[in-house]
Amino acid sequence: MDEFESLKGFYDRYPEKWVAWREIVDAVEEAAREFGFREINAPSVEPTDLFRVKSGEEIVEQTYSFEDKGGREVTLIPEQTPTRARLVQQRKDLGTPIKWFDTSKRWRYEAVQKGRDREFFQTDIDIFGVESVEADAEIIACAASIFEKLGVADAVEFKLNDRQLLDALLRAMDVDGSKDVMRVIDKKEKLSRAEFLGRLQEEGVNRDTAEEIDELTAISGEMESSLVELSDKAPDGADEAINRMHDLYDALSGYGVESMCTFDLSIVRGMDYYTGLVFEAFATESDLRALFGGGRYDELIGQFGSRDVPAIGFAFGYSTTMQLMQELGEWPDEAVSTDAYVLNVSDSVREIGLEYAMELRREGLAVETDLTGRSVGEQFGYADRINAQYTVVVGERDLNEGVVTVQDMDSGEEEQVPNDDVVEYVLDQL
Repeated sequence: MDEFESLKGFYDRYPEKWVAWREIVDAVEEAAREFGFREINAPSVEPTDLFRVKSGEEIVEQTYSFEDKGGREVTLIPEQTPTRARLVQQRKDLGTPIKWFDTSKRWRYEAVQKGRDREFFQTDIDIFGVESVEADAEIIACAASIFEKLGVADAVEFKLNDRQLLDALLRAMDVDGSKDVMRVIDKKEKLSRAEFLGRLQEEGVNRDTAEEIDELTAISGEMESSLVELSDKAPDGADEAINRMHDLYDALSGYGVESMCTFDLSIVRGMDYYTGLVFEAFATESDLRALFGGGRYDELIGQFGSRDVPAIGFAFGYSTTMQLMQELGEWPDEAVSTDAYVLNVSDSVREIGLEYAMELRREGLAVETDLTGRSVGEQFGYADRINAQYTVVVGERDLNEGVVTVQDMDSGEEEQVPNDDVVEYVLDQL
């Protein structure tokens, strides 16, 4: 018989591997909940036209799109933003701010490479209905909180820019076709200075202005000092946009996350998507690509219905963050764990053993017991294999003396515990 394997870009995660992933997902969701984001649950399959609205016909080539048995064109969702736009448009009664998060699988049909899979987990965290600097700051503060929970905040920085600021600077320099110029700026990091200036000139920018753009987009680093430098060098007409970034810095300082944020005028992101603040998270001491990104997309929701709704958010991807945590030795242990194993010395005490197991479970503990009639030695071996912290040994002789033996599986030490105190004892040890 043929043996089957998972498809390329799809992964099997057995319990010992998934337990580590689950810990990371829990940390991300915990941060979202602490900031008051509410969890939603949305379809994994949507009409393909929903994604065409945002991305055009080419989306079909980049996704798992097909015709279902009803003859409808459908797509496994590659992202959740169009779905969220649909949900917001459907419910006119939702009060603002609308703060949602969701963790689920996404699918893209593209080349598999390091940190980029065809099936992947993503957590989307968004605020709808508010266009204030305070909303921008809260989104970044929530993202920073995630890395604090994961223990890698010191190795991560957020690079921030504002598309309106960049657009204002280009308009003040009388640059036409600013979107084409922004696309060149977006690639600046990969170009030499001569190539960068040449690309700008190909877009109709004269040499002097190209050099001015090069000088301005070289401004990066600590936010406050960078914005002061930008204020000194920027042409007239960009003051309002610069002041908004100053306000954002003040708001980030209120959250205590300003030290994780730097200013980088060359961060542009999706041209047909983002309208204001844009940001990307990077590992400071690693050659990993961006961990994730996000920004303000005030004009997108209106494409899916009758009303315009400002929005800001980010999509947290797990694969690259996993690589960073592994590099830094912060990836959780890939091993299952169990709070307690209840060992029955004989069939005659099985019912009593199950009572102990159920009482411990009612206290929220992960508890296993024998299902196959193993010997005492085999049961101890199994308890060790599932990383049980304590084994509750239930035997007739002990019960007749009014006690139960509880063994610490790490140290091997045993304690004789009165029958009625077993649950309380195990809880105290944990």
